[in-house]
Amino acid sequence: MSPPISLKMLGILTPLVLLWGIQPTWPFSIIEPKPSSVHQAGQTIPVTLELGNIPGVTQVTYYWYRDDEDMLQELAEERLALVSTATYTPPFGGNILVPKEAIGTYRLLAVADQGGRQSQVEIQAIFDEVLLHIEPMAELMEINFQTDKPLRLGRAGGPLVYFLGKTFELPVVGQFSDGITRAIRHHTAGTTYHSDNEHVVTVTQDGVLRLVGNGKTVLRVKNRDQEAMLGILVEVDETPNDPPVSNSGKGHTASAGERVILNGLGSYDPEGGSLQYHWSQVRGSKIPLLDPYSGQARFLAPFVAAARTFRFKLRVTDVQGADSLPSYVDVIVTP
Repeated sequence: MSPPISLKMLGILTPLVLLWGIQPTWPFSIIEPKPSSVHQAGQTIPVTLELGNIPGVTQVTYYWYRDDEDMLQELAEERLALVSTATYTPPFGGNILVPKEAIGTYRLLAVADQGGRQSQVEIQAIFDEVLLHIEPMAELMEINFQTDKPLRLGRAGGPLVYFLGKTFELPVVGQFSDGITRAIRHHTAGTTYHSDNEHVVTVTQDGVLRLVGNGKTVLRVKNRDQEAMLGILVEVDETPNDPPVSNSGKGHTASAGERVILNGLGSYDPEGGSLQYHWSQVRGSKIPLLDPYSGQARFLAPFVAAARTFRFKLRVTDVQGADSLPSYVDVIVTP
């Protein structure tokens, strides 16, 4: 019997499944660990896979990815967790080490290899994935910023050029009692942010700063029972510049072998200027993405054993250097 859609769709696809009438058979599924289950950093956890009726599988490779991590920039070898075969116990499963530096939401991805059954023209994508929450057992001792303190942006900060509307990710790390330094910038790690002066700097829930005016502010960062403050001084050209808005288009379905276009042409700059585009993949097994720096990126829908989701992220930048916040689009590929 197929597992409940609400589990296998990771809380994302259920409305689309009901809307489009897709009925996945899930012949290839991660049975353990369960989606949204909580695990300890550095812990070894058992992994059980239901292979179903997929023929010719020679091995299954498992990868760890941070949630929302750009798969097109990260080397798969650095995310490798386990290569399992039929000789393992259980077959094509085994024991996987949770990364010691992990904290927050991670994605465990299992990808099957059919050996010689894959042709040169057919791109196979037999995979399943679950989102897990990782918590270190160690105590958080201190929050640090991997940057100058105070943070000076603009004329007082040296040769780097900043503009109103510019965004950048603040490097925030936690020093834990087990001696491991963990990146805690994302909200899934339990971190919250507050800018004392939002007329100077605003901040998203994932620690993305945006410059909106000249002046001073204090950024307050909390996680668990620790708090840290970072003074920020902004001295940039005051020429008004509204940030661009990214629009990654509507989610849709595609059949295996179909050429898929990701349409970001709905993105815009409020001042009417031209845009630079950057597409990346953040869900599904890794596939070749053509023209990721154009308004319309493309890929060839892989051959799948059951309906699977591929998620893509789009950010755009205007001619003044201001960046958009990301937008996302899901493409469901069906057999």
